[in-house]
Amino acid sequence: MSSDQGHPFTGFPAGRPYYTPGLNNGVYTNVPTAQNMTSPYYNDDDLIDSKAAARELINFTVLKYLTTAISSPFEVSKTLLQVQYMPRHDVEVTSLQTTSTVVDSDNEGDEPQYPDDSDEEEEEDYFDEHNSNRRRRYSAGDESLNTGTLDIEDPLFKKKLPVDANGYIVRSSVFDESTRPPHQIKPIETGVWQGISRLMKQPHEGWRSLFKGQYTNWIYEISHLFLQPTLEGTLNDMFDLYDDTIPLVHLDHVGPNLATLVASNLLVGFILSPLELIRTRMQVQSASPLQRKYKGPFHALKTIIQEEGGIQGLYFSHNLLPTLLFHTITPLLQNTTPLIIDRVLRISANESPFLYSFAELGLNTLEIIITLPLDTIRKRLQCQIRTRTPGNKRFETVVATRPVPYTGMVDAAVSIIKEEGGKPSDRKKLQKRRNSMFTDWSLRGLYHGFNMQCTSNIVLFFLHAINGIEDDYEEF
Repeated sequence: MSSDQGHPFTGFPAGRPYYTPGLNNGVYTNVPTAQNMTSPYYNDDDLIDSKAAARELINFTVLKYLTTAISSPFEVSKTLLQVQYMPRHDVEVTSLQTTSTVVDSDNEGDEPQYPDDSDEEEEEDYFDEHNSNRRRRYSAGDESLNTGTLDIEDPLFKKKLPVDANGYIVRSSVFDESTRPPHQIKPIETGVWQGISRLMKQPHEGWRSLFKGQYTNWIYEISHLFLQPTLEGTLNDMFDLYDDTIPLVHLDHVGPNLATLVASNLLVGFILSPLELIRTRMQVQSASPLQRKYKGPFHALKTIIQEEGGIQGLYFSHNLLPTLLFHTITPLLQNTTPLIIDRVLRISANESPFLYSFAELGLNTLEIIITLPLDTIRKRLQCQIRTRTPGNKRFETVVATRPVPYTGMVDAAVSIIKEEGGKPSDRKKLQKRRNSMFTDWSLRGLYHGFNMQCTSNIVLFFLHAINGIEDDYEEF
């Protein structure tokens, strides 16, 4: 039985075509002739020791765990940047139902109206039924509101505060420190490093919060690395395609192999999507013992199944469409990059390594521009809990999220563009200029974390360029 010399334990299926590269391409070994295949295929010297294979597997999993641990602080901070609500002051959504009721002390003769118990019970039932839409009621936490003065001429008595129908002071803005919950950090405005710093300084968070979801991410990465190639090879065997280990750039017709590659990534991404959901919620939830909803990944999986509709709610919820799109577009862009450089731009990695790396940098940046907004919308939808059977604890986030949930991908994209387009700190400029679609709408809110990913791509570009220059110098 003929075989592939690069894979000694994989025999060729009968009737399956295999690609045979040229003799002088320097990439693959030559096809053996009948003279040098007279010896038995399986020899004791060619067999890999099972202990050595197990040792290599353990080393690989440990190395993957270390790499996920190193990148975990940046991933956590990036996720917080993506899910936090950073609106402009003129279009900020503050509650599920807006109200114009304010606390006005000028009307001394007016007596405060208090709701009866029945109305309060009905409101509690409503918010229990819509757990993700609830907003926390805050008392006046500002020091100026708790002073003991009784002077009616004090400006405090004339200060107007937004309240709900029951008289509770509501949070007027995510930038208002007086009504910010103690378990939430200040808005992250500059980037990933500021998010890491504020997590470190926040009570009940600290350095351990930089590794939230790291174990779940490690399980996801290991599972994906084992499942995706296996499924891709199975699909190639079903349709009698070329070997899945052959790069697409060496194939004459890349369409079928590219289809099985994308399909395998899509199926594996769909199967492992609960791990991504758990990872996002573990990273975003507050680490405070009083506010923490999920104790760990397994407890999170159990809680989500119990509260959000079982397995059907776990897979076929509002996160289904963004999950399918993300796991289709991302592998498609990643695997067509070498094809575009080689066949469209006509750049060879051997002849022009610097130019090849530069083209790869440009296409990788284009990939970020396309996939980052989709990833942002997907993570925001993952933080929304839609259930009619809420548990004992609500899902409290360490950053401020939008109090009104998104209805879907389109609503999330439009709301982010309209509400989080400009810089939230420019209050004076917002008061002077006119509201316009061209001045207020912006894609800025969809690209939180863009600088971090571009920086990593630039670093890889310089490393590849230096490596190519060293190879050229050695050949010279």
